[in-house]
Amino acid sequence: MRWIYLDILSILVGISGGLGAVAFRKLVELANDFFFGFLLPNAPSPYLVVMLPIIGGLIVGPMIYKLAPEAKGDGIPHIMMALKNFGGDIRKRAGLVLICTSAITLGSGGSAGREGPISLIGASAGSAIGKALKLNVRDIKVLTCCGVAAGIAATFNAPMGGAIFSMEVVSKKFTSIDAVPILLAAVVGKAVASSLIDPVPEFVNPTFYFTSFDMILCFFIGPLFGLFSFLWVKIYYIFEDRFMQMPVPESLKPAIGGIVAGICGLFFLNFGIMGVGYDGINNVFKLASDGPSSQLLLLLIVLGLLKILATSFTVGSGGSGGVFAPTLYIGTMFGLAVGLIAQILAPQMITNPLDYGLLGMGAFFAGTAGAPLTCIFMITEMTGNYNGLPSLIICCILSYTVARFLLKGGSLYTIKLMRKGIYQDIPSPVLSEISVEEAMQRDVVTVSPDTMISVVRDDIYRYNYTGFPVVENGNLVGMITFDDIRRVPLENQENMTVRDVAIRVPITINPNQSAKSAMDTMYENDIGRLAVVRTESPRKLIGIITRTDVIRAYEKELKKIQDPTFSS
Repeated sequence: MRWIYLDILSILVGISGGLGAVAFRKLVELANDFFFGFLLPNAPSPYLVVMLPIIGGLIVGPMIYKLAPEAKGDGIPHIMMALKNFGGDIRKRAGLVLICTSAITLGSGGSAGREGPISLIGASAGSAIGKALKLNVRDIKVLTCCGVAAGIAATFNAPMGGAIFSMEVVSKKFTSIDAVPILLAAVVGKAVASSLIDPVPEFVNPTFYFTSFDMILCFFIGPLFGLFSFLWVKIYYIFEDRFMQMPVPESLKPAIGGIVAGICGLFFLNFGIMGVGYDGINNVFKLASDGPSSQLLLLLIVLGLLKILATSFTVGSGGSGGVFAPTLYIGTMFGLAVGLIAQILAPQMITNPLDYGLLGMGAFFAGTAGAPLTCIFMITEMTGNYNGLPSLIICCILSYTVARFLLKGGSLYTIKLMRKGIYQDIPSPVLSEISVEEAMQRDVVTVSPDTMISVVRDDIYRYNYTGFPVVENGNLVGMITFDDIRRVPLENQENMTVRDVAIRVPITINPNQSAKSAMDTMYENDIGRLAVVRTESPRKLIGIITRTDVIRAYEKELKKIQDPTFSS
């Protein structure tokens, strides 16, 4: 019954994710109309297109760093961190800020993608529904992933691709039980979006057919794009690191990051360097359909390199937006370039060099995001043609293998998390599936700062506890333990109060964090208990968690895993 209930909820999340994708695209269009439909036509010179991403950065920067600093950059790593460390809980303010700032970044011409913010919208909906119904951490995580799948499926008209992306990239899990609600959410999200807008990107090339010679070339193209993926990830993080070290106020960095996209707008306004880039891909396909030329080949290489530079500046500087779409753009440019080179060298053997754009797109994203299955399913769904599937599989798998080796198991999404000690490629331990709220004790024995030490000593023996939170006027002000009392001479225990010996700044934890985080915190600080406080009110005590509580919750969760019918 539990999984039937979860499947029903996944349909609700799918509807929310589909509607969220539509709403965000409309929000981006509104922002674009303001910057390119109102500001630019009324500017004294069309050359002031350079200023649009800078103006967008000046708006975005203060919003991020005053309201939600964690909202900078892509939304995907934010979701992954929430799944790993916070039981799928996504702070509402961060989600709302990222959605607004991403719309402004994209609408003003910043080089970024909308898939990250759309994923965050869906994930926030899934997380909110799970929390509202007081589901356990494991189920909240599943609904969060359902939201991601719905958002991606709604964007690309690819339900299988969206579901695989959610499992392969975001959650790093493949279980048949979790897959059912995620697939349901993806199908519903796609259906909702398709009924309201046309979610299919215009760069889809429907032929997608490869000969045996093309397939042989894929054995060379795959590793080549794995190397390209490695270089793209390294370049992106080099720029992000440089921006972090830059001695400039954080709120101004997104404006600096908009400079490159603005300059590119002067010379390549209709080629997708500014904004998401899908229209630019479509224009390039039209040019490439006229046949190969040295000028076109040079243009493709320049566009790919400029998109790398513009995206590294826009997102790496701390602006809001995803890297999904720019990665697809870069892969398409380099893929088309490879196809044109192959046609120039062997004109009788290459049937359609434009198809190499889709091969490059898939191979490049597979290596960059560590997502070969996502690309295989998504591009096949978008083209509606399975003739190119063998070639696509070869390119994506080989690119992924080479990039994974060069990046030492990381990806564009996970390297940032790995730097923080969050390794997404390592299976989550059981304790990561349990929230502090599930394991903590709600009935807490507290003491006042004015309580005599001798009274606390007697309470320790009476309750068999080794410590108590110190509360004054409803607020947590400290923690006192048996070790603190033991240091006080026996003859002074009748005269001294808790205020004299208590720890004034106790180590606390939030209810949405994982039991693993609680155990790690206790181990690192050599303590046996943590006060649990509200996320929004760090002095409001709501419970206490001890090592014994964590062990008890661990044993309970193991029983659930070993026997799905187990009920507490």
